[in-house]
Amino acid sequence: MKSSEPTMCSASPYNLDPAQYTFDSPLKGWEHHAPLPETKSIDGKSFDNPERGSLSDAYENFTPPISNGGRQDTQLPGFDVHVYFNTDDGYQTRYARDLWTRIRLEFPELRVYPIHTVPNGPHAPGMFEVALFTPHQFGAFVSWLVVHRGPLSVLVHPNTDDELRDHLLMTMWLGPPVPLDMQRFRLRPECETLDRKRGSITKVVATADGGVKKEVRLI
Repeated sequence: MKSSEPTMCSASPYNLDPAQYTFDSPLKGWEHHAPLPETKSIDGKSFDNPERGSLSDAYENFTPPISNGGRQDTQLPGFDVHVYFNTDDGYQTRYARDLWTRIRLEFPELRVYPIHTVPNGPHAPGMFEVALFTPHQFGAFVSWLVVHRGPLSVLVHPNTDDELRDHLLMTMWLGPPVPLDMQRFRLRPECETLDRKRGSITKVVATADGGVKKEVRLI
């Protein structure tokens, strides 16, 4: 009997071909940089890098189009972390509940959502979610989770104005990937993403004909 479990190839009214997305060169805006040093650093293997005078803005703000919404804002968090477990496996279920408890105790500043033991949205296995709002939270929590996730799989994805892209191209997995019901994803209706660096909010709103449109306003 063919399994009814959703897969990455689920039928969808949306285009699931990654080729629909194009990418600017990583050197956009840096095309006229000075030649890079060829000297090696103190370890004798890696290269010396040129001095910048300041740290990258990525230490303080998520890179657009990832949302930079704060915890009290209406905007989306920068990243969602989904922790999965097999509800038919007693050990995984207990481990997930213990991990959920430990996260709430050690990271009380994070937004931690309830444990789901039945399919929830695109997530078929048992699952709970943690929201991350700053690069500092991301660096601390994800590196901690690398050690403490145990036997569980973890999906880390950003929140932009296109949730299909967020789950199709911008994902990071800790442990084996878990199939997602891709037909759930689309351009997000009724959401806002905040870009503090550019001082703008992008809002996605539903239209009368069933489509969506983006509105950008300065703040």
